[in-house]
Amino acid sequence: MNTKIKKSLISFTAAASLAVTGLGMTGLTTHAATQIITDNVPSVVTANKTAMLYKTPSKDGDTTGRAIAANTPWAVGQEAMDDQGNIWYFIGTDAWVQASDVTTNTAQTDKDTNTDATTDDSSTQAATTESSAESVVSTAKQYIGTPYVWGGKTPSGFDCSGFTSYVYQEALGKSIGSYTVAQEGAGTQESVSQASAGDLLFWGSKGSTYHVGIYLGNNQYIAAPKPGDSVKIATVSSYFMPSFAVKVN
Repeated sequence: MNTKIKKSLISFTAAASLAVTGLGMTGLTTHAATQIITDNVPSVVTANKTAMLYKTPSKDGDTTGRAIAANTPWAVGQEAMDDQGNIWYFIGTDAWVQASDVTTNTAQTDKDTNTDATTDDSSTQAATTESSAESVVSTAKQYIGTPYVWGGKTPSGFDCSGFTSYVYQEALGKSIGSYTVAQEGAGTQESVSQASAGDLLFWGSKGSTYHVGIYLGNNQYIAAPKPGDSVKIATVSSYFMPSFAVKVN
């Protein structure tokens, strides 16, 4: 996922996918006095403010009742000029936005643009969190079998906190600290029962923890356990129960 672009929308439809390539544009309606422009049409525009969307390329027409968030990129399917000389862009599957509300960015790739003209920041946040968790989990699993090395912080050998620190740095570019107590403060503390995939699990009292691992979901975690062992997946159990969890910010 391209983390340089802050997406505020994640809902895609088959028609919207076609809209990115300029094919199969649904809901493309124009005003009677509209002039369609075919030369030098930008492939992508970015909203420079929260911008209202219209059913036709004219402010005399009806709005869709929706808006796009500032700093979000959008694929352009069509360009038009209204009878007052204002430029409009057709984005998503059924909406027009005035050119004065956006800036052009033809270098942006299609996969990093939005195509469904609706706003849902909560869905985006949830999707980002899920994607981050998947990245942490998949990265951690790549090092199964890596030998435990006291003080180890590289793939040549890990101790428990060296492993978690390395995984978060590689997966998300986040520095969570190099030892367990520092990593306790890398996010929001929660109970073990509240933990979700990608969260950190700690053993010991807060401020004096002695072991840390990464929760995988389904009552499993991955960690560099002890000298003579290697990075592996284990099951959370009452025999060796974590004390608390931390959701990394």
